[in-house]
Amino acid sequence: MKRRITRRKFLSRTALATATFPFASSLLNAFSHDSRAADNTDDQTLMLWFDKPASEWTEALPVGNGRLGAMIFGGTAGEQLQLNEDTLYAGAPYDPNNPEALKALPEARRLIFDRKYKEAHDLVGAKMMAQPIKQMPYEPVGDLNLVFVGHENVTDYRRQLDLNTAIAAVSYRVEGVTFTREVFASPVDQVIVVSFGADRPGQLNFSASLSTPQKARISTVGTDTLLMVGENGEAFSIKGGLTFAARVLVLPSGGSSASEKERIVVRNADSAVLLIVAATSYKNYRDTSGKPQAITEEHLRTARRKTVESLRAEHIREHQRLFHRVRFPALSAVIDTKSGDSAVTYVTPSLVVMHINGIAAGLRNTW
Repeated sequence: MKRRITRRKFLSRTALATATFPFASSLLNAFSHDSRAADNTDDQTLMLWFDKPASEWTEALPVGNGRLGAMIFGGTAGEQLQLNEDTLYAGAPYDPNNPEALKALPEARRLIFDRKYKEAHDLVGAKMMAQPIKQMPYEPVGDLNLVFVGHENVTDYRRQLDLNTAIAAVSYRVEGVTFTREVFASPVDQVIVVSFGADRPGQLNFSASLSTPQKARISTVGTDTLLMVGENGEAFSIKGGLTFAARVLVLPSGGSSASEKERIVVRNADSAVLLIVAATSYKNYRDTSGKPQAITEEHLRTARRKTVESLRAEHIREHQRLFHRVRFPALSAVIDTKSGDSAVTYVTPSLVVMHINGIAAGLRNTW
């Protein structure tokens, strides 16, 4: 029977994996190497690949630049990119200090000195812990939904994540035509790039739309842009205090694009590029007065001036500047991609680098 794994279990297992490297600084010195040595890395040892789309979140492939992230499911007739932005949490700035804590402290100490640990535990829990006791939960921006009519039955399917370039890809054939997709999150231009191709002209036909569990308004701007503007949610009686915005610019080559009821439709294109940006009003832990619509508009304006080849090259260069700082040639992982066993726990070089940098392997680092 196929085992299932929740997102919480997945994160705890990867955190445990990184904990097996407690001497980060010594490892860094032992395995650091220059970029010329890194260029000789065997790409196949850093490639994860699968022969079918993801059926759940933990099987999707992640891309991210530290602020923006996406989980890519790799569907053919319908593709889903689940989008995240690093600062989109529930709630708003608040003071978690318990006003009764100082008054209860002497009694808590007395109980401990009297070895009445259960009573001390209960008192501290009731009078001294933060209010609320839990931190604000992380929230998704939403989903980019892509629909490809007639792509239900495909052959030669493959999806992959190249850790050496931080690029996810999907390819398959439909009625003799090979369709390809690439997705990466550029740390240089602060944009997620999705490029589509086909080996015959005029074969790309799809629609793009946004959805979200947040309170948001979704609209189209002209014939080529999706816009989502929303507010974060409440948690533990702390009302939401963030606003956020996301934009998707659709740039077909050949063919045409049109806006139709909160979606962009591309017809008979040779290729296409999607530029995805997102931001919140977060400035710091007590200031949420940022302007996410202006921020996303500027990021999109800057990124669209560049070709997809330039965006891709600069993304790879910056990713490898960090990724190639450390190499662990003795580390390897065999992943049974055909079994679909999502409960496999494995260590990748990227997790090791995250540990060495002192970063927790969790959602807040946005992949």
